Amino acid sequence: MSLNLYSSRRPLLAIVVSLAFVSCEKPNDELGFDQVIGENIDADSLHIPLTSYTAPIDSVLVAFTRRQQQQIGGYPGTRLLGMESSTYLGKTQATLVGQLLPVQLNADFGENPVIDSVNMNLALSQAYGDTTQPIDVKVHELASELNPDSLYYSQYEPQLKRLLGERQNIPVRPESPTTFNGNPAPPVITIPLDTTYFRDRFVEVGDGNFGPFAAFEDFTEYFKGVMVEVTEGDAILYTDLASVFSALRIHYHNDEDTAFLDLNFRQDKPLLPIHFSTFSQDYTNALIDLKNQDSVRGEQRTYIQGMGGVATALKLAPAKMDSLSKEGLVINQARLEIPTAVGTGDPAAPSQRLEILLLEGRGLGPRAVDFQEDGGDGALQFGTLRQNRYRFDLTRHLFSALNSGENPTLAVVPRRRTTTANRTILRGGGKAGEPLKLVVYYTQP
Repeated sequence: MSLNLYSSRRPLLAIVVSLAFVSCEKPNDELGFDQVIGENIDADSLHIPLTSYTAPIDSVLVAFTRRQQQQIGGYPGTRLLGMESSTYLGKTQATLVGQLLPVQLNADFGENPVIDSVNMNLALSQAYGDTTQPIDVKVHELASELNPDSLYYSQYEPQLKRLLGERQNIPVRPESPTTFNGNPAPPVITIPLDTTYFRDRFVEVGDGNFGPFAAFEDFTEYFKGVMVEVTEGDAILYTDLASVFSALRIHYHNDEDTAFLDLNFRQDKPLLPIHFSTFSQDYTNALIDLKNQDSVRGEQRTYIQGMGGVATALKLAPAKMDSLSKEGLVINQARLEIPTAVGTGDPAAPSQRLEILLLEGRGLGPRAVDFQEDGGDGALQFGTLRQNRYRFDLTRHLFSALNSGENPTLAVVPRRRTTTANRTILRGGGKAGEPLKLVVYYTQP
């Protein structure tokens, strides 16, 4: 007997689906042919065609409110900084914005203090792009305080007060250990800052009784934070703000001693310093034409970009969905497979894990239900001769689409969109070699 999912009998399918999930607590690889629904079963699989193309994303969330961030363990230590160019996707830039807090409150610089140097030090964990080219870096003071009750998105542009310092032709050696004050250290880039500014605003007023230095809340109002930007170069740096080597250090001496004061980004204080990266993309000279993507027949090659930018949009074939809903099948698993594109000549390093969200206009909506409930997989699977692919579990999403009669557009994006800079090139549909496919495993009474 045929079962029409769009008829009044739709609730019956929901019950069957629910029972299947309750009674079959197995890993995804074990779902399918060995699931017994009745005594007489005809088990098989079919493919549902998909349309895929590249969709621009206006912005991504880069920081929750301070209270929300505190509930998930604080702000991540990895923040992106730099600029990098791609033949296909043009130029991408990542800028670091953040508050700095003193390691010790009530700073006292002693009698007759004199500044010896002030440096912004940023520890690196790795880099993405061409690290043979040196970079130019500028550090600005923020003009307005970061709001602890605000959500921050990737297009955020802070108001700036003044240039605190800059350095040109900094070599990028993300895998070369260094020394820091005579001790072994990870790779660190150092930007000298304006000693006159810090003399007037810190050393000459820091006597142990200066109000803005007595509490973290008062300090962030007095010194609102910094924006660090790369103005020349071709690499995105992975800065490690959780490192003890990432700090704004004021070296000074007085009548009795030589010492230093550190301001840092670390999350080990009662008040968490806010920090995040903002992103911008320039597609002016890119090969991809985002204004002319074929969202009906699809594109033979699609792109995914960390740091916002673009995502791969997916749409299940409506005709096949309608046909499937009338077959009376019991679906055991729906697995999406998307091969990576080869032979592009682009040196892009693909994301190690992707996830699927709903695409809402030019923005990202909630995760697809499989990623909310079961993780959804999305890890990069390596094959022979660069025949790599991503696999996703979309079983719950397919159930939902069939039962509701809705077929939303999906967005394939990096699992980590704000702390990794990868670009991923995928095969689309049509005549793109082995195309992407949604394999549906089912049983038929």
